[in-house]
Amino acid sequence: MSLPHSFEPKAPARWLLVAAALTSACTAEISGSTGAPAGQPPAPMGSQPGTLPTTPSSGGPLPTDRDGVATACKAKAGAVETGRTPLRRLTRAELDNSIRSLLQVDAAAASSVTPDEKMGPFYSNAIAPVDELAVEQYQELADRVAAAAAPRATAIAGCDLATDAACPARFIESFGRKAYRRPLDATEKSELLGAFNAGVAAADALKGFQTVLEAMLQSPFFLYHDDTFVGAGSGPQHPSVAPLPLDPYALAARLSFFLLGSTPDEELMTAAEQGKLSGVDDVTAQVRRLLASDPARETVGQFHRQWLGVADLPSVDRDATKFPAFSPELATAAYEETKAFTNYVLRQGDGKLSTLLTSNLAFPTGALFQVYGATQPAGYQAGTPVQLDPSLRAGLLTQAAFLMKHAHTDQTSPVHRGILVRENLLCGKIQPPPPTLVVTVPPVTAATSTRQRFSQHDADPVCGACHKDIDPLGMGFENYDAIGQYRTTDGLGPVDASGAFTNVRADLAGPFTGAVQMAQALAKSSEVADCVSRQWFRFALGRVESFDDACTISGLQSGFDASSGNVPQLLEAIAASEAFGHVRSSGGNQ
Repeated sequence: MSLPHSFEPKAPARWLLVAAALTSACTAEISGSTGAPAGQPPAPMGSQPGTLPTTPSSGGPLPTDRDGVATACKAKAGAVETGRTPLRRLTRAELDNSIRSLLQVDAAAASSVTPDEKMGPFYSNAIAPVDELAVEQYQELADRVAAAAAPRATAIAGCDLATDAACPARFIESFGRKAYRRPLDATEKSELLGAFNAGVAAADALKGFQTVLEAMLQSPFFLYHDDTFVGAGSGPQHPSVAPLPLDPYALAARLSFFLLGSTPDEELMTAAEQGKLSGVDDVTAQVRRLLASDPARETVGQFHRQWLGVADLPSVDRDATKFPAFSPELATAAYEETKAFTNYVLRQGDGKLSTLLTSNLAFPTGALFQVYGATQPAGYQAGTPVQLDPSLRAGLLTQAAFLMKHAHTDQTSPVHRGILVRENLLCGKIQPPPPTLVVTVPPVTAATSTRQRFSQHDADPVCGACHKDIDPLGMGFENYDAIGQYRTTDGLGPVDASGAFTNVRADLAGPFTGAVQMAQALAKSSEVADCVSRQWFRFALGRVESFDDACTISGLQSGFDASSGNVPQLLEAIAASEAFGHVRSSGGNQ
């Protein structure tokens, strides 16, 4: 089902969201990170490293080993294929960013719209239909934004809507192109002009302006990623079982939301209009331009926050008696450090995954210096890198954000830390515990270490099926307490931070001691590199890779290897890939 290209101006504005809800219910199909695909039995208990939450296809799930991916690509015999494109609503951040770009208004979607769904670690609203509450929330948001924009109506329209007879049509055409991320067709322009005139009849030109904004901001063409838009012409139309090249405007929007988390800027829209997104060189040039722009700072930060599971870090709390250095300001400082560090590596540094995982540079502010045991340099300015002891700190996994988020209020959590590494860095799959199993955190005592308290996982066969591949990873972080401070004692003795990589590829398997040694091994692992290329693919397209994406995934992995793990080059390769440049909107399989 494709999105409707028109609406009835005499109907209530909320009708637009009802149409969107029905459309979402028909087409939003992404397999989640839990449960088995339809028609398949539940997966057995235990860890399944390398088993991805896959989207079913005619060829089955995409293999996780490199040879399997290459074989799946070869089976395509050169045919262009891509997994089905889900119909996705904008995330709350994308809504806020887009409205800010269009109207310079703070929409406050992050605090007033139903929380985003997750696809693995990433936000992607492609599963649940829009319910009545969400309809009301979007309607209220549109009303609120339109009212806030009203004092600037003339500046936004670029002309006087009350005295210039041609102004309303020009405003609708110009603003509509930005809001819908493509030119409006004649029917849309006519209907929106009817909405404007209805507002004028009810009050005045200002009411007409607000009515048009409310209608556009509730339209599915604003609220959804409309990848299936096809411009005028006699080319193939959606819905389509076969992959079709993205319309230039849809490609421009996909690029912008991937790299900026917002609606395309004028340069990108003009490039689409002039046919300057038709080649790999054109797309690559835009990726480099967008990635160098200031809004990309937030996108880079958000990818890594979501990937590391720290997107809600500012909301964590700690037992003040056990961790007196903790404060909400400390959590915020750690949250901001993730953005500062990842941007420094990817946009100013060598851009390599290995640097993200092993660098001893940090970007502390305030009490974060105390957590790191570092002295704030004289005249220090926030955003300036600080070198930490390389024997104690190595990359993202030893920074406070990761360590603080994946811990309990009164103690560390080798389980949470281990699961994050297993699922998000190794692309493994840990099955949830049986619903009948009561999970309790062992209470802290002065006489016991974390390792001693959690040793029951190994002894209990029900727990051990999963924890044998979780705890050996999580225990490697035991030198770091629940706010990320380095420690050498735990309970009545020294910290035992020995661990092991189990159920992994040969180039990673084996024991390690401590998180620094662990991070250095992960940085050299082909399994981690392959997982990271898949994670960026998922972030870019809002879906899990399928069998039909085999050649795209194979190319990304080999290219990432050839670049020595250069992440900006990986992003260029994703944008130039078959999957990114095509859309498949229909078909019996994903």
